[in-house]
Amino acid sequence: MKNIAYPRRKVIEVLRTLNEIVVSLDHIGSASYDMSKHEQLAALEEFISGHRIFHKTAKARQILSSAFSTRAGADGMDELEREMQNVRYWTAPKTKQKRRTKQMHRTRR
Repeated sequence: MKNIAYPRRKVIEVLRTLNEIVVSLDHIGSASYDMSKHEQLAALEEFISGHRIFHKTAKARQILSSAFSTRAGADGMDELEREMQNVRYWTAPKTKQKRRTKQMHRTRR
């Protein structure tokens, strides 16, 4: 296994982002005991948008990805693409997708 190294300040930047997310989600989880489902979702939405979580996590991914080769191998994938093949990504529940598809077909007619 090949080792990789990062500048200390970059590792701290990534760790600050991860810490912000983990601690904030813990705080939201603790506070949600007295919240309705709607209030819980609103708190999560406010945290994600208000704290620019998409931007910060994309930046953290960019920092960590920078040490890996982007050269395609014999399989046509670079090293990280190959390593990320089995990551479980969120997808919309099938029942909601079917309803949306049916609604789209109805509105097109």
